[in-house]
Amino acid sequence: MALRDQPYIPLYVQDFMTDEKLSECSAESTGVYIRAMCIMHKSQEYGKVLLKQKDKQNPSKIKNFAVKLHRLMPYSVDVIERSLTELIDEEVLTIEGDVLMQRRMVKDGILSQIRANAGSKGGKIAQSKSVAGSFAKAKSKAKPKAKEQANTEYEYEDEIEDETEVKGTKKRMTYDDPGFQAFWSAYPKKQAKVSALKAFEKINPDRVLLSQMIGAIEERRNTEQWQKDSGQFIPNPATWLNNRRWEDELEPLTGPSPAEIIL
Repeated sequence: MALRDQPYIPLYVQDFMTDEKLSECSAESTGVYIRAMCIMHKSQEYGKVLLKQKDKQNPSKIKNFAVKLHRLMPYSVDVIERSLTELIDEEVLTIEGDVLMQRRMVKDGILSQIRANAGSKGGKIAQSKSVAGSFAKAKSKAKPKAKEQANTEYEYEDEIEDETEVKGTKKRMTYDDPGFQAFWSAYPKKQAKVSALKAFEKINPDRVLLSQMIGAIEERRNTEQWQKDSGQFIPNPATWLNNRRWEDELEPLTGPSPAEIIL
């Protein structure tokens, strides 16, 4: 289930309470911020508020967003405009083009959609569990490092190089990238990680392609080639990526199916 369909909003309490950027904002702005996150939680694009053409009645974008949010908040336009200005100045919220966004929510929404796509592919329960496990491992590995560096919920901006990244600020992908961690956790052969990261970065898959790749890995786990001789014939991850092996057609199993073995 996508995050926007959940009846609750993920709130990282420790990050929220200790965030230096938010602590610079007034109580008034904090109240508007919490309301804005609730609205973004139910938005069509998770973590975002889109300014449509009909909403562009003023030369100021912040004013236009304030008027739009006024219809959904129990605050005056002036209060919302004043609070948005402060939140944007402190980089708690961001405006890019016609979009007002909370970066952490956007990234969480992307990861949630990847899990949902991978879990529903073909209706395979085993695949769904594996993909969910991959992302659980990715988050568990990233969490200690985040604590060590005292990151707040707004300092995860460079973890995923995806459709939300700001133009001109692209950075090299690292092992901590959630997309790469999901792939690395799912792929059964852990060799040449540096080469695998370079190949993965070159492809830079979006959430749909990544779910296809992970789904292909799960399907190939049961093939004769990948099971033979303790996985000796499984390609190195970099080779698998460079040759786009997730597009290969599966060869039919020559032996009994896993279900027959269990029976």
